[in-house]
Amino acid sequence: MIKSKEKVMKVKNIYEKIWLELEKVNAVGTGKTRDGRLGLVISLSCDDAATKEIFPGEIEGVPIEFKITGETDAL
Repeated sequence: MIKSKEKVMKVKNIYEKIWLELEKVNAVGTGKTRDGRLGLVISLSCDDAATKEIFPGEIEGVPIEFKITGETDAL
């Protein structure tokens, strides 16, 4: 069970840099999951099953969900 927003941010900060190196990952953020819990939201450029399989359903007690955002161009 997630104790606080600080816990979610701590987990995000630990893994974000690693996950952003994955080809189809655009961003790693925080937000509410479909069931109302605070968790991590992984933004993907496309609905790619192979990329989704890399991630567990939750990490260190923090749930992970995906959002398909399409391709992005960072400056």
